[in-house]
Amino acid sequence: MSITSRELAYAATTGSFMRNFRHLLPVPRFMVRGPFLPGQSVPKDTKPKDRIKYWNIVPGDFIKIRGETNGPVHEVHRVNKLSNRVILKREINKAGYVPEAGRQSGISVPYSKCQLLVGKYEYPPEGDETEPKLKNVFATRLTTSQPYYYRKGGYWIWRRYAVNTTPRLPNYTVKTHVSIRIPWPKRNPVTKPEPTPYDTTEDAVLEVTYTPPTLPDSFLHPASRIPSEQEYITSLADPDRTFFSASAPIEVHLQKELSNPHSRAKKQARWQAFQAHQKDLLQEYIDVEYANLNGRTKQVARADATWKWQQRLLKDRKSELLRRWRNRGAEARLTRKRERQARKLEKREEKLRNLVLAEARNQILPRAV
Repeated sequence: MSITSRELAYAATTGSFMRNFRHLLPVPRFMVRGPFLPGQSVPKDTKPKDRIKYWNIVPGDFIKIRGETNGPVHEVHRVNKLSNRVILKREINKAGYVPEAGRQSGISVPYSKCQLLVGKYEYPPEGDETEPKLKNVFATRLTTSQPYYYRKGGYWIWRRYAVNTTPRLPNYTVKTHVSIRIPWPKRNPVTKPEPTPYDTTEDAVLEVTYTPPTLPDSFLHPASRIPSEQEYITSLADPDRTFFSASAPIEVHLQKELSNPHSRAKKQARWQAFQAHQKDLLQEYIDVEYANLNGRTKQVARADATWKWQQRLLKDRKSELLRRWRNRGAEARLTRKRERQARKLEKREEKLRNLVLAEARNQILPRAV
């Protein structure tokens, strides 16, 4: 089992939930070996044993790149679980930073160089300062609770804690060893815009436009007749016709007109019906041979029935191919082609019959036969 080409192409995801562990599967070498088109990004991956199983940095978190003392705070835009890379969105507290138009993602950094933001904490004044100062606190070491599968949501869930931070919290001591819980980022709720004159209002959607017909109270009384398709079309063109009313029983679900005949369910149903038809046809041949054994054993009769059944299938297959060939217009095209070739040959023979040579020197008239 390995990664599919679609999973490799969309490895950089914005999803915050860990729904499965397919990112731990190996990637086939032909997917990353190429060749690739000009301008196409080359997919990258790490070895399966080096990939991170439970990700504690997800889109929506705020991080700082490890090694930058006074570096800016970045927001995580995407995570690539196949290459252990974190794609940043934009810089938060850099003066004069203006993101490019139409571009939300920034640089890509390794997962190991990211320090997760725990929060802002108040520190006592230092030196000549009199007011307390708010500082960003980042986690230098994380720990998690035991992950468990949340069946209702369909994803794995766990809690994450910061064991050590930078800068060190004022009330933190090694003896107490208090872990700070880091909440997961919250998603913004989906806002519904106000309807415009071009949108359908809720009252129009909930309006009842069809009243079901009144059925008889007893089965002894016949139900009202369902009008035909032509009667329905005629009633639309001529509303004065009284044989059709709005409450008459009609086809509520336009199954034949609106359903997709090429859907997987329809194809499977047709295939199953064809298999059942072949099985019933074989049983018919076997029953006919069993009824007229004529000194044969049942095993020989069954073999004869199977051979006749196979010949019937070949014949039906040839007739089906011929029907499809005619339905797609191949027979009509072949007829037109032959007629065109016949007209072309007739014109050529007519030109040869009407050919007259101009009088010139060194010409000899053939002798009459």
